[in-house]
Amino acid sequence: MTASFPIITTAPGKVIISGEHSAVYGKDVVASAVKNLRCYLLVEEITDVSNKENVHTKHDLELDFPDLKLKNLWNLERDFESIINNEENKVSVDSFSAFNQHLSDDIEAYLRNNSTENKETHLSHLHHSASHVFLYLLLHIAPKIKNKRFILKSNVPVGAGLGSSAAVSVCLVQALLYCIDSKYLNDLKIINELSLLGEKCVHGTPSGIDNAVATYGKAIKLSTFVEDDQKVKVLKVIDSFPESLNILLINTKIPKSTKTLVANVKKLYDQDTHMVTNILEAMHKCTQGILSDFELIKTLESGNSDQIYRDTLNNLFNSIRINHGLLSSIGVSHPGLEKSKILSDELKIGGTKLTGAGGGGCAMTILDPSASDEIINDFKHSLISLYDYDVYKSQLGGTGAFLIKTSNINSEILQDFEKNAKINDKVVQLLDSIIP
Repeated sequence: MTASFPIITTAPGKVIISGEHSAVYGKDVVASAVKNLRCYLLVEEITDVSNKENVHTKHDLELDFPDLKLKNLWNLERDFESIINNEENKVSVDSFSAFNQHLSDDIEAYLRNNSTENKETHLSHLHHSASHVFLYLLLHIAPKIKNKRFILKSNVPVGAGLGSSAAVSVCLVQALLYCIDSKYLNDLKIINELSLLGEKCVHGTPSGIDNAVATYGKAIKLSTFVEDDQKVKVLKVIDSFPESLNILLINTKIPKSTKTLVANVKKLYDQDTHMVTNILEAMHKCTQGILSDFELIKTLESGNSDQIYRDTLNNLFNSIRINHGLLSSIGVSHPGLEKSKILSDELKIGGTKLTGAGGGGCAMTILDPSASDEIINDFKHSLISLYDYDVYKSQLGGTGAFLIKTSNINSEILQDFEKNAKINDKVVQLLDSIIP
């Protein structure tokens, strides 16, 4: 099948339900896609390149990330000839899914040497990181493509621990694979493997669960085993996952450092290994309990066992609360997160815990179906008006990586991508109506 443009690729953000920090010590971690938090990437042909006569200004590749106020124009042959032709950077069939450190280092050097940003700011760091991921995946997967414009928009908050970088990587991988051979359209295994390479550009040694959720959707369990003195990671899509539960994601907008938080837990572990091991084991039991509750809720949704359903929900909320308490006990909570937790418990709207590394970032509330809209709205209003938090209502689960073909992209969608800095709600609704 011949590739035709424009196309849009899309992937969801994620939320960790249970297993933060304990996963570092070999315990299970469960994460879920979030239905209405997605990244969208429009890829279209550049039609005006031939009109540019000046070789020094001519470009055949555009990256436009308006959410970050980032726009780059490149000419592949002019700007990356030495990188592309370096034998150490060439990718064979056998190494297609392997990370090429030499290629990553060459791209890092190029970006440092060609940066026009004079200050080391948070935004300049994001620009560097986004450009690095894009160029790495491009030169790894499709170094010969020409005349393409990539416009990336997202409603997944950046830096909030909701998997924004993984969603971006998955979108890019889908698009680049489609550019070279549309047979990869439904190959989720290769999409997941290659998107992990993009995550390595950002995080160094990611667990792989963020890109797995962005690829496969629904919910994912990551288990770690030791086999022949080697750590083995096993990812499993949870089929029995209930997608009817509503959630609130609470973004405190408090900056945090995942690296520092992980290091602090390690220091605590080294100081009192026995005590922390017991806490980590208790976290693992919470994760197993949550998985069992999810499975039973999924079974009961179509039944008439009202009391059992109610009891199971209560068990789930208790496990969520206990999980938060255990995370707090190892020092990864924050007063800003505790405000959400305390208010949620006071209003009895469900189970609330921090999600992700902690130390700021986001909290998650799995809502009790019996909680009234009035009480939930009071909760949201309090967090927004008192603390200036961002609060998103959504559902767990949903579709993973998906490619929207040319025939489904109307003029309104194209105009929004090309003219507006933010993707508007109407266009999101149009796009989401196409996604299964």
